[in-house]
Amino acid sequence: MPYRFVELLPKEFEKFEQQHALGTYTQSIAQYHVLSARGRHPYLIGVKHYERVVAAALVLTETTRFGSVFLFDRGPLIDFNDRALCHFFVTKSRQFAKQRGALYIEWTPNVTYLVTNNKGNMQQSVNDSFMTTMSGLGFQHEPFTFGMSTTGSPSWEYVKDISDLSDEKSILKSYSKNVQYYLKKNKQFGIQLRELSLTDLPSFKALTESTAERLHYHDKDLAFYESIYDIYGDDAIFVFAELNFETYIASERDKVSALEQKLVKINEKISKYPNQDKFKRQYHEFEDQKQHHSQRIQKATKQFSDAGQATVVVAGALFIKQPQEMTYLYSGTYEAYKDYYGPYQIQDMMIRRAVALGIPRYNFYGISGRFDGSDGVLGFKTAFEGHARQLVGRFILPVRPLKYKAYRALKKITGRA
Repeated sequence: MPYRFVELLPKEFEKFEQQHALGTYTQSIAQYHVLSARGRHPYLIGVKHYERVVAAALVLTETTRFGSVFLFDRGPLIDFNDRALCHFFVTKSRQFAKQRGALYIEWTPNVTYLVTNNKGNMQQSVNDSFMTTMSGLGFQHEPFTFGMSTTGSPSWEYVKDISDLSDEKSILKSYSKNVQYYLKKNKQFGIQLRELSLTDLPSFKALTESTAERLHYHDKDLAFYESIYDIYGDDAIFVFAELNFETYIASERDKVSALEQKLVKINEKISKYPNQDKFKRQYHEFEDQKQHHSQRIQKATKQFSDAGQATVVVAGALFIKQPQEMTYLYSGTYEAYKDYYGPYQIQDMMIRRAVALGIPRYNFYGISGRFDGSDGVLGFKTAFEGHARQLVGRFILPVRPLKYKAYRALKKITGRA
């Protein structure tokens, strides 16, 4: 057989991953360097057909009391329809793991199990054939999970196909009416977007930490964000949405002044034509608008005073760029400024960028998989009109069967199975 199992050179792996349909940031060479820097002892393994790479995986390791675990996060990158190749890769990667003291192998392939609309209604048949394939390779499927996690890849995610979008008009039209409305508001507020430098990352960390504390989840540490920035380079995009109170308040005052002038003129018409109700209606409309802008000024003036600075961060997010997709990874919003709709403008900018770069898919990333109203982020993501996908989940291949059986028994006893 002309197949050879090898440890790949970083350049070999990168070239293969960048062109593979299942490629994603968790299987990228940049992620390999991040994991290495954080002491996760990753490997780059693969299969060559003569000198051509035909399968590959970035493998990270975790430690248990019974031995290490070989994790294929959204991997491997392989043609799952090629049975001979899959059997060869599984056999050789199991041997590779055993030689390094592994207890078991865990795959979480970047393969869709089912697709739903925004309400959770299935749009295609479930991918049971993939489950059969994995069973034939000796893997055990773990029960499907729901809910959000910041410690691993999500089992559910929300994705928007942007391959048929081409210009500003088609992009805007692809959003829900709510998003279109919020983007108009962004322009009125004068929200500005700014890409961050390395020195901005402590401020980014402060934002994500504040959000994590409010929503009760675990945030990444500053060193993690710094390593992403350094290693991913231009493929990691940190963005802030910012509001300048002085500019915003001045703009609102100009609008109030313009409305006051209109009210004077309308008053003159009412005096001249007291029986014309349309002028009275116009007066009330302009008066309502004036009050609305005056309330904005009052609110922003207080926020300006509380902030003690002219420019504040409204929201921020981190994105990872891949040829296959643009991934919305981590983010935060300050509760005090949520009414300025900064997150919508950030997403719009990044969707536009992905379209301009010819990236076919925009990945809003994790959702809980529950469509009963309990998922706080689902409504935000579905407003951009994509679809939900449940991945095929976790598959376990014991490397040392007896030891693995004892390990699972212990986990069951301790209630961590």
